[in-house]
Amino acid sequence: MTCHHDPGDPACSSTQARYGSSYEPPRTPDIEKYTIEDLVRFNEYMVLKVKYPNCSKCAYEGTKVLVLPSVPELEVLRWQAVDPHFRDPNDKSFLIKKAPAPVARFPASPEGWKDALAYAKTKSVLKDEYGD
Repeated sequence: MTCHHDPGDPACSSTQARYGSSYEPPRTPDIEKYTIEDLVRFNEYMVLKVKYPNCSKCAYEGTKVLVLPSVPELEVLRWQAVDPHFRDPNDKSFLIKKAPAPVARFPASPEGWKDALAYAKTKSVLKDEYGD
């Protein structure tokens, strides 16, 4: 991954490392501004390719590949936020208008997309065979 930000760009998360702990970069990505570019379901899991426009200078032009616990497609349409960061899986505050926390993330490259699909498929098969 290569950072495409200009040196000192406050949107770059590595700026904090260069300028000390008192610097706080803006929160990226903006979890309320996103486009779901692809979605594939494997029983208990869903793989999404999500693009965040405010991260266009970040690695993979702001696209993230996420593996989420599966929810009905109608719920996906109701989401107003998709946060790609890991958080407590028991946190149910997302239930109404926010995507659940990802269980895995992969690079938004063609190989990363294939790896995410393979992960979700394997986890689904294992869950069917061995239960939780």
